[in-house]
Amino acid sequence: MTRPNKNKPGAEQRARGRPRSEEKRRKIMRAAMKLFTRNGFEGTSVDHIAEEAGVSKQTVYSHYGSKETLFGLAISSKCRMSGIDTEAIDAKAPPEQVLPVIALRFLDLINSPEAVAVHAICTGSAESHPELGQVYFKRGPLATVNAVSNYLAAQADAGRLKIDDPDTAAWQFLGMIKAESYLRVQFNLERMEKGAENDYLAACVAMFIRAYTPG
Repeated sequence: MTRPNKNKPGAEQRARGRPRSEEKRRKIMRAAMKLFTRNGFEGTSVDHIAEEAGVSKQTVYSHYGSKETLFGLAISSKCRMSGIDTEAIDAKAPPEQVLPVIALRFLDLINSPEAVAVHAICTGSAESHPELGQVYFKRGPLATVNAVSNYLAAQADAGRLKIDDPDTAAWQFLGMIKAESYLRVQFNLERMEKGAENDYLAACVAMFIRAYTPG
């Protein structure tokens, strides 16, 4: 009869280890976003992130590999948290219901302190670290456009909208949403009144739907 090896972790022990590993990942991600937005990319080291997260430097590397990778994943995480993600958007719901929600979430996302800081980091590092801009574009704007494009393509397939190029339509829609409110936040000016902002978003949605309504 074979005796169990008490030193070898069983299924229950491994299961207990996974939540701790996920919690470490979340701590590292929160710490990275906080430090990147506060100190910039060059002003943030893996040592700083590890100290802020309360883990070892090796733990950061084992989970994320490099500071550049962590920077990109932090952007992706922020976009997913905004709710503008293919999995979070109900492709079966009509444009009148979904587009106002996307518009509001998108404006909240791009005007958030984290997004403003990351945009400034990538703009300021365009010459010294051009790879950061590439990561930002892929993980942020392009990922968001792809999510909206997928929704618009589904609406075109359902016959609710007449759209030949969903990617172009997605860029058009999100470009309209940014407008004055985005510029005010970027230049640290007084933000638009909430009522005026909401009225503008509603007008953008109505214009977009009219432009792409079959007929």
